[in-house]
Amino acid sequence: MRGPYAKVAARNGVLLERVRELKADHPFWGYRRVWAYLRYIDGLTVNQKRVYGVMKANDLLVRPNPKLRARRKADTRKPRPTRPNEWWGIDMTKTMIEGFGWVYVVVVLDWHSKKVVGHHAGLQARAWHWLVALNRAVNRQFPDGIEGQSLHLMADNGCQPTSLAFMRACAGLGIRQAFTSYSNPKGNADTERFLRTLKEELVWLREWTSPAAFFEALDRWLADLYEIAGVKLLRSFGSLGSCQQQG
Repeated sequence: MRGPYAKVAARNGVLLERVRELKADHPFWGYRRVWAYLRYIDGLTVNQKRVYGVMKANDLLVRPNPKLRARRKADTRKPRPTRPNEWWGIDMTKTMIEGFGWVYVVVVLDWHSKKVVGHHAGLQARAWHWLVALNRAVNRQFPDGIEGQSLHLMADNGCQPTSLAFMRACAGLGIRQAFTSYSNPKGNADTERFLRTLKEELVWLREWTSPAAFFEALDRWLADLYEIAGVKLLRSFGSLGSCQQQG
């Protein structure tokens, strides 16, 4: 290879090596996630187009999966928060522990900062366990009290968030509940997307054999997610329009 193409390939050599390292550790990362890490963690001055070009030329892009795309239409428009602690989403996922069974993870996500403000992991998934995650979020984000904060909470139509105990607790805290349209997961898309990231970055990369080991790894993963990357990297999960850390 000669001429300008040779110079470009040589200049991209170091970048390609680093991208390969990141993809080896994070096989589900797309070019925007890789770019965000290079820019805000590694401190490299590189634009998204260059990262995309390098990954495309070396077959490192994530192939789209049509099965993961929802084709249903929402009955109402999805709320768009303008500040932290205005709209939260709550949802649950589960993980199989070999030789043991399912364990459940409930997360409460701030839609504005893309930050997990509360979570609970355990062996059951009843309304009480969802309330544990919610109470942790409230105590963390509103240490001086939640009264008058105009907080909204989006959830699906499952038995836990629609239970009498859960709705009564939300009403007592002054939290306004909202529910997604039936058969429309996009209504809680931010929270759903975070759960997918949790699976890609933690759950699917190991064969879990101990609930205690999984719970410890989950706590460590969440802590590292914020202590190392802050909200700058978290912004790459969804919109990359703003990289300012939000409380």
